[in-house]
Amino acid sequence: MTTTQTELAALIDEYLQLVFAADPIEASQLGIRDYDSTLGDHSAEAYTEEIAKRQVFLSRFHAIDPTLLDADARMDHQLALIDVRTSLRRLQDRAIWMCAPYWYVEQLGTAFSVLMRADGQSPIAQAERLWARLRLAPRYLATVQTNLTAITAPLHVEMALAAVKGLRHFLATAIPGFARQLEETLQKDLAHATAAVQSALDEFEQFLEEFHAHATGSFACGPDHFDYLLKYFHLLDLDHRQLHEFGLAQMAADREALEDYARALDPTRSWMEQIERVKDNHPQGSEFLATYHAEMVRARAHCVAAELITLPEGEEADVKWLPEYLRAGAPLGLMFTTPPFAPGLHSDLVITSLDTGAPADQQRQHMRDNCTAFARSITLHEIYPGHHTQKVHHKLATATSPMRRYFSSPVLVEGWGLYTEDLMEETGFMAEPGVRLFKLRNALWRSARVVVDSGLHTRSMRFEEAVDLMVSEVHLDRRMAEGEVRRYTTHDNPTYPSAYLLGKTAIHDLRRRWQAQQGDDYSLKSFHDTLLSYGSPPVRLIAARMLG
Repeated sequence: MTTTQTELAALIDEYLQLVFAADPIEASQLGIRDYDSTLGDHSAEAYTEEIAKRQVFLSRFHAIDPTLLDADARMDHQLALIDVRTSLRRLQDRAIWMCAPYWYVEQLGTAFSVLMRADGQSPIAQAERLWARLRLAPRYLATVQTNLTAITAPLHVEMALAAVKGLRHFLATAIPGFARQLEETLQKDLAHATAAVQSALDEFEQFLEEFHAHATGSFACGPDHFDYLLKYFHLLDLDHRQLHEFGLAQMAADREALEDYARALDPTRSWMEQIERVKDNHPQGSEFLATYHAEMVRARAHCVAAELITLPEGEEADVKWLPEYLRAGAPLGLMFTTPPFAPGLHSDLVITSLDTGAPADQQRQHMRDNCTAFARSITLHEIYPGHHTQKVHHKLATATSPMRRYFSSPVLVEGWGLYTEDLMEETGFMAEPGVRLFKLRNALWRSARVVVDSGLHTRSMRFEEAVDLMVSEVHLDRRMAEGEVRRYTTHDNPTYPSAYLLGKTAIHDLRRRWQAQQGDDYSLKSFHDTLLSYGSPPVRLIAARMLG
């Protein structure tokens, strides 16, 4: 290793220590245990200091000459620059500590839940760290009240109020459920600390209700910030106007393909009516787990038989029931991929069980939402060859590079998930008419996301207008559409909803170019293994390496 590469490695280690210390909750999610007992400093002064420190790091990274680095170190250097620049721009443009009340509440829920599911930790160790974070939560909530200003969007206050209700339920059910396995003293410590957090949440809820009238800001990030992310975070050669036009054109193409296929299946029924009929083929509530598990096994077997990608030794995935305390925020389920800094190569798809105490019509809708076509598409997207498989390759490919292990580009990650749906259809896995119809509807959904994403943040699209588009064009249930659009308005989400389609398109383009270059040596497996051998940088950086 050259002196310059040694200098870069040391600088990256120093920078990541800043990143993890500034956001201990993210560190816990990444599998780093060093900060599990803290919530971080969320005072306005701490954010001002963090901005200054990141500016210094930016200068120090710029001072390193990339021509003196080998190819891997050069990519580390590029990713460090992307991360520092983007984080600085987000802190400066979005000022999240002043205008994201929903984020603070959601972070608390994550801070607690991530400790209770930490792999390889004893229940006592988990409980002690959980207790530490619970005791810090009241002061954390008090700090939030001093941070928030009128630049907060009213919608984000409403989202925070909803998040408070969810967190209150989480505390009332999750902590006692987790504590049952502990000895009595620890149970009492957790109960006492939880009661203090509940009391602080009551005060915070009252503050939010009063603060709502003073919140007059906009959730839109604006064209400048949006274009900055497209250019410097995703490394894409288009601006918000071109992206919006791309989304509209893709929506039209996807709508035409969906209508044509539905017409070929049944000319007397619209695609919306046919989707409703596909949902009639669903498992009973007691069969959810077995259905998803069977689909996971089928998808994995297809990956092996069709030689689509290497499934590394030691990788494993499972389908489990979602813990009850997470149900409020996950109507169908969640995917927990293997954390990059944790040991092992294990991921879990967790499914929300049927609430047998709910009204009959709600139970019926829940079963229809888990129809067989949905189960097939979600397991391949999330597990084989989707996100689990990609994250396993990510961990193995970045064992010697903390920067690449930490960094994750949504254009690669979400683009890969969407690309795998095309891949599985192309290789014969999604041959059933109902499954193909669902896939075509989901393609329309992803292109509509581009239009809504760019519309909300750069074209003054109203929240209600975006929800109406999702309902009328994609045939989403209005409640689900509202949840989708709320997520698109958050401080860290501009351009993220567009990354699915943009990433899929970029991967397909790279595959065509790689195939032309490789000639007779080309295979799907070699392409996918090579694509995922760099970690999760923007696709553009991978293309530069693969195509020379």
